Amino acid sequence: MLSAWGGKAMEKKEMLTKTMLGMFIVMNFILNMSASLFNGILDQVAVEMNVPVTVTGQLSSMYQFGAGIGVPLFLISAGRFKRENLLKVMLGLNAVISLVMCLVYQFEAMLAVRFLMGFAGTCYSVLATATVSAKAPAGEIGKYLSLLIGGSAVANIIGVPSIRMLSSFMGWRQIMMGLVALMVLVLMYFTAALKAEENSGTQLKLKQELAFLKEREVQMVLLCSLTVFFGYGMQVYLTPYISQLFPSYTGMISMILVFTGIASFLGNMLGGTVCDRIGYRKALMLGTGLQAVTSLALLLTQFSGFMNVILIVLWMGNAWFVGLQLNTGINVAVNNRSRFMISLNSSGIQLGSAIGAAIASFVIDTFGMGMIPATSMITSILCCMIVLLNRKRA
Repeated sequence: MLSAWGGKAMEKKEMLTKTMLGMFIVMNFILNMSASLFNGILDQVAVEMNVPVTVTGQLSSMYQFGAGIGVPLFLISAGRFKRENLLKVMLGLNAVISLVMCLVYQFEAMLAVRFLMGFAGTCYSVLATATVSAKAPAGEIGKYLSLLIGGSAVANIIGVPSIRMLSSFMGWRQIMMGLVALMVLVLMYFTAALKAEENSGTQLKLKQELAFLKEREVQMVLLCSLTVFFGYGMQVYLTPYISQLFPSYTGMISMILVFTGIASFLGNMLGGTVCDRIGYRKALMLGTGLQAVTSLALLLTQFSGFMNVILIVLWMGNAWFVGLQLNTGINVAVNNRSRFMISLNSSGIQLGSAIGAAIASFVIDTFGMGMIPATSMITSILCCMIVLLNRKRA
């Protein structure tokens, strides 16, 4: 069967060069920096905009809503275009919208622009994932996707903490301008080096694409993606969580973000290795089970800032371990034959994150900042149950 961007099985396919893969990783780094720009400085932005910290969290959730709502609709209408050409268009659009973000000063307008950034940025991410998956050697999809996603993890190591440090003498608008310049450089490289393959774009056959939803494995991955990320609102409110519960650690937030970034990178890379060895299902069970235990430990150790910070680092690393299984799982479930299902999974992750941020905001206002880990514990247990039930029915 021929599915748009999944392509027809060909005897020869263009393989990724190290340079090309490197540029995809670099762009993932830049994109994650753009997406998570406000995560490390929510408290500072709240003061700048004179709004509560739970309101500034909407800058992150609006990005995710733009990704979750807009991407599937866009991909339905754009299926006839070649994957590589469309990737370049979305990268260019993301650069333009990011530039507009630097010029907007009304908070409501900023939310609207962040919605558009989420749309353009995640369209690019879906296309990049499909491109790397299509060009990866057989049996090494998990490894190649872990390298690709590693760009996002590296952004957590040096990017998000750097934004926190730079914000003391440089505004976030100047940082965003720098990211726009890097996007333009990557776009110039892709324009020159990334050629469109003959079978990388066909008109989307929606009926055939939706037929994948009847497959139990596809249903399981999509439901797990949505459910797990309902509990990941803690990623958005990590800095206020630390500063409110452990005020003595406020001056160390940049360093803590470095360690959570390192954990994210290692969790992602370990996720790829474990996935290739035992399969994404077992790896997903392992990851979500550990996440539930870590979340419970976070609730029980809030008497100790040191213990809680250690657990936060473990929690973040495991979150990326789980995320890698979900991204790999959908590619395996559809055998790389449906870019619409891949985009739907990405949308589920983004919508889950956005709703998770809203749930976290509600929990903070109703029960207090310290109860955020409870949502992760609950959703991780639910994901384990979904995988177990699917295994029994299979």
